[in-house]
Amino acid sequence: MYWFTKNLSKKLALATGLAFALHACSSPESEQKADQKAEVYFDIPSFIQNEIDSLKQANPSVNKTVTKDKEEETKDLKIKDWDNEFSSFKSIDLNKPAYAGFIELDTVDSVVEYNFTNPDLDLACVRIAFDEQGKVKMLSVDKHVKNTLYQTSEFLVYEKGNFYIVEKNQKVRVMGENYYKVQGNLKSDKAL
Repeated sequence: MYWFTKNLSKKLALATGLAFALHACSSPESEQKADQKAEVYFDIPSFIQNEIDSLKQANPSVNKTVTKDKEEETKDLKIKDWDNEFSSFKSIDLNKPAYAGFIELDTVDSVVEYNFTNPDLDLACVRIAFDEQGKVKMLSVDKHVKNTLYQTSEFLVYEKGNFYIVEKNQKVRVMGENYYKVQGNLKSDKAL
């Protein structure tokens, strides 16, 4: 009977140690990391880079209107640097660690809307509209940055193969308000 009790205590000690080891492997910390990695959102930088590459290849003419405060100028031209032209779009990355846990996703018909629940973040809302084949046909972004020195609102829209808009309002404490808008209407016979 002694040997049975001795072996039982060894088995219980071993089982208890094993349980603690397994519990340590699945601690709340590692579960949180797994949850954070689980959410992967639409890859806007890759999508925009593909659009930039397509636009470089198609080389469409653009009817471009630039507005600065109350002055406006329109020209037909060829864009020489699409990377620079679309840099505001390419900087939008829904998968930045700063946004983790602050995105609410809503889908209506073929539009996916990402709303940001933390007002301290620079993004307020991102909308992506898809066509019947599941390809992006339009992207829009609302950005807001506010601190003690300035306040900026930025609105971006890109409709594939059609047009793009970058609109910015900025209030700087000592310097006042600035308004800036670029709208490019793509003119091409080639499908982008």
